[in-house]
Amino acid sequence: MVNKIELNQIVDNTDTTNFKQVDYAKLFIWFLTDIKGNDDCLMSDIVECFRDTNLSIPNQTVLGRNLRKSKDVTVGHSYKSFKLHRNALLRFRATYSNLLSPTPSPEEKIRERLDVSRTPLLSSTDIENAYKMGQVYVAIHCLENSVRNLLRTVLKNTLGEQWWDKAASAQMKRKLADRKSRETKNKWLTSRGADELNYLDWADLVTLIRKYPKEFERFIGNIKFIELRLEELENLRNVIAHNGVLPDDEIMRVELTFKDWCKQVHQPLSTK
Repeated sequence: MVNKIELNQIVDNTDTTNFKQVDYAKLFIWFLTDIKGNDDCLMSDIVECFRDTNLSIPNQTVLGRNLRKSKDVTVGHSYKSFKLHRNALLRFRATYSNLLSPTPSPEEKIRERLDVSRTPLLSSTDIENAYKMGQVYVAIHCLENSVRNLLRTVLKNTLGEQWWDKAASAQMKRKLADRKSRETKNKWLTSRGADELNYLDWADLVTLIRKYPKEFERFIGNIKFIELRLEELENLRNVIAHNGVLPDDEIMRVELTFKDWCKQVHQPLSTK
């Protein structure tokens, strides 16, 4: 969510009678992340907000300790950065909804398109978990397809049009044949995707990357970077695929892995 409202507008519309410095800091974290669109923020960013609003500059050590104790705050991309837990984020959005633009979020668009609030035998908690997991699915979907596109592009640039025949193991080719055969028998099911990589499991993707380490290191840096993250996420992906619910710390793990991937990977040349 990126809006054009200014920090002073938010402070002016806040009852700060009983505010402590940690309360201001949480407000500033929300402003820096949800309003300005940053993934997280550093203590220096928070202190700058104190300056911009003509507030007393806090002791950074004490403030950092208080933020880490708060249930509303969690670590960002690094231990030294901060962001809000989802519940706190939603609470701030509700509090300042009169200042925010009315553009609906993707979650709100889904809610408008399909009302699942009266699903038989599901509680309100079940429904909220479904929406929460929908956001996690988006991250997994984008990450997985980004990995597949990187593989496809690098292998095609390296091995040519026949990259699949040259790179795939016999086991991968059997898996492809078996899954395509099942699709042929069950024509009412949508196919997995456009090419061979869509029929492979995550472990197979890691195997292909390991087979050509030098070619992929140009775009990933260290092969261990992708090995560890894909192996770590495979079990979480299975939970999502079977409509399970991840705890908040595992959701954060998915989000962090996605952000790490976006920061680490270099865009390869197109094969077109």
